[in-house]
Amino acid sequence: MLTPAEVVDEYYLEVRCKLLEIAAIMDRYDRSVQRGDGEALGDDPRLKQCRESLAVLNSPQEEPNRAEQIALVFSHPVPA
Repeated sequence: MLTPAEVVDEYYLEVRCKLLEIAAIMDRYDRSVQRGDGEALGDDPRLKQCRESLAVLNSPQEEPNRAEQIALVFSHPVPA
């Protein structure tokens, strides 16, 4: 078992990279909407799932079960 400091030491760069990648994707979407390249998909269930997942990541947790909560968000089928 890793100590809290060891967890941060081990995974910080990986987490930073993944968060930057997510931010870049969301920025691409927003810029596309601003350019008028298509209709905004504000009610798209996939975007809703992504935003719900980000909210889970940002919320304080009594128990460490964020991965389970996010898996549940994405377990609902997305209409085609």
